[in-house]
Amino acid sequence: MSDLSIKEITKKARLVVEQYKKDFPDVKMDRDYLPFKITEEWGECLQAYLMLTNRGKQKGKSKEEIKEMLSNEIADIFCYILLFAEAEGIDPVEAVTKKWLPYLNKK
Repeated sequence: MSDLSIKEITKKARLVVEQYKKDFPDVKMDRDYLPFKITEEWGECLQAYLMLTNRGKQKGKSKEEIKEMLSNEIADIFCYILLFAEAEGIDPVEAVTKKWLPYLNKK
């Protein structure tokens, strides 16, 4: 596992999207763009998962190739979630700390 922090990953993901904007200036990247992309990528992730679990067409791909597809789609979702949080002024680490981590103290 890499030692990159959430902030470092977010910064690098932002640079990737900035390059994408330069490469594809006709793509409308307004406030709705990131949540729409998350939805699109989630669909692609589910497709790869269905293939991996033999509930979807294999499309001539090996299990290793399909696992790589799933990994790539999870990366897409993760980066778009980080960018969406940043765009909406939400610190994802703080949000997780407040929402999820209190469950660890419940008995």
